[in-house]
Amino acid sequence: MLTALGSLIVALGSTLALAAPASANTAPTEYVPWLQKSATQCSGITASLLAAQIHAESDFRKNAVSRSNAQGPAQFIPSTWAIWGVDADGDGRADPFSIPDAVMSQGRFMCHLLDRTTSGVRSGQLRGDPLDLAIAAYNAGLGAITRAGGMPSGGAYTTETRPYVQKIRMLEPGYRYLNSGVSPLPTVPFVLPDLPLDILDFGSIGSLGELS
Repeated sequence: MLTALGSLIVALGSTLALAAPASANTAPTEYVPWLQKSATQCSGITASLLAAQIHAESDFRKNAVSRSNAQGPAQFIPSTWAIWGVDADGDGRADPFSIPDAVMSQGRFMCHLLDRTTSGVRSGQLRGDPLDLAIAAYNAGLGAITRAGGMPSGGAYTTETRPYVQKIRMLEPGYRYLNSGVSPLPTVPFVLPDLPLDILDFGSIGSLGELS
């Protein structure tokens, strides 16, 4: 009896280890299907990246509000949310404090940023890794990336934006177990808002010159 029980415990432990390795950062259960669904909006944006970004932004606190009034788990400022926010849970309103709405909007915005930085690198207008630049743009605004011709530096860009990118890149491998899961939610296509592109080029959390 004890031997059988011990075998069961070992087997259960092995199953849990496969689901989320001990070295991994474990995303809260209620986030997992939405992280996986949000990652289907475009190639290049993974569930592990989105999880690491939320970890860095709010530590998965859905009611987080920053001093600059960035709101919810993905820390959108109201002006950015007004463009990129979506009603993912179907309750009739786009709410930055809603996990489904925030995570789907985060992925949607990151897909846009990655598309723009990838195009910029390919055309020679930007230098650097497109994903690093997209992460930086989420913090500082795409305008800052464009003006710098790549990763911006100096002032808050050096003390805030660059460490932000490094932190997310450091956290991301610990969430890669999310990428092997299959989302129980249907995949969704990435569609840009029907607005002029110059309106869409500001960051979602900071106030580091995204509108200047």
